[in-house]
Amino acid sequence: MSATYNNQIFRTRLEARWAAFFDLAGWKWSLTPAPVGNWAPEFRVEFPCGHSECAPSHVLLVAVLPVDDSEAFAAHPSQKHVYGINTEGLDEKPSLDLHSDVDAGAGFGSFPEATVWQFAHGAGGGIFSVAEWVDDPMRLWKKTEDLVS
Repeated sequence: MSATYNNQIFRTRLEARWAAFFDLAGWKWSLTPAPVGNWAPEFRVEFPCGHSECAPSHVLLVAVLPVDDSEAFAAHPSQKHVYGINTEGLDEKPSLDLHSDVDAGAGFGSFPEATVWQFAHGAGGGIFSVAEWVDDPMRLWKKTEDLVS
């Protein structure tokens, strides 16, 4: 079932809500970036980072699934791409030019708490979710309900 946000048609209401969320959070986004092997991400997102040891922003390729728990992404292809795009073992290598700036693959579920990715940040890195990067993400998520038709 398709949905509309900001005069743009999305394949699902969940994808449209995430687009609205990205706008509310001040994240740059684009739909359907180039595939990575057998995985076709729904979004490419870029969001600011103020850490002195990082670039000014981070970039994720995002898979969107209607799941209520970030652990549901454990076996998803997005989670094979931590600390950058991993092309090892892919039958068809993606162009590194297309994904050279990507920090990781990410899984975004049915609401902000159901998100997960792993990438370098500062002098280290780790596993992150939207909650570490957006103040009061559920407040923004609730706003998306009225922005999508």
